Amino acid sequence: MRSQAYLLFEIVAWPALAWCGAEVALRMAAGAFDGLASTAITGAMAGLTIAACRLRTAQLAAAVVRR
Repeated sequence: MRSQAYLLFEIVAWPALAWCGAEVALRMAAGAFDGLASTAITGAMAGLTIAACRLRTAQLAAAVVRR
């Protein structure tokens, strides 16, 4: 059950990462730097969420094999 929850969190984080990446690129190209930092931080948090979910899913899979 827990691995499915981590998968759900990862699925939700991918569109956030893509959106933030596109928004940062568009803001940089347009020269509109208002809100750039918050968008970049949100994208970084989405990326870290994906990495943490994958790491935790791998740990859970390894724990099941050892039993």
